[in-house]
Amino acid sequence: MSVDALGEIGWESGMFRKSGRQDAHVIEVLTEKASGAYRSYLKKRGVSYILAGKDRLDCKIACEKLYRLFGIQKMLICGGGLVNWTFLQEGMVDELSLILAPAADGCTDTAMVFEQFSLLKRSIPVEFHLKKIERLHGDGVRLVYTVRNNSGADRSI
Repeated sequence: MSVDALGEIGWESGMFRKSGRQDAHVIEVLTEKASGAYRSYLKKRGVSYILAGKDRLDCKIACEKLYRLFGIQKMLICGGGLVNWTFLQEGMVDELSLILAPAADGCTDTAMVFEQFSLLKRSIPVEFHLKKIERLHGDGVRLVYTVRNNSGADRSI
């Protein structure tokens, strides 16, 4: 699944292929702002798409449609800080898994786990409860948290 609210990604086919992995069918999550020409472009290449929101991404609608139309019951959201925060703020995240590596680069443009999108009207802090700590090879650590509170949408799917 790829979140592409405005319809800008130039998929060559409806299959994502990576050496050593099983082929995956591409599903685009668009808003109604994506043009009809782009939707036709996706159809010609065999890329499935759903519409989830008029002017901005509606994560609850996206999750409901992905479940109803494609049987997707669980998703790994790793779309960067903006997508992660949007799904979290809309109450569509129930678990957070962080992997910490013993390295730092000091760059100011390093990707963030969560970042508020400027069009998101509200930003409510979300608390987590530590569920599991796992030591990884090479001194890394995996931390698994459950969402403690989230005033966003119902997470029942």
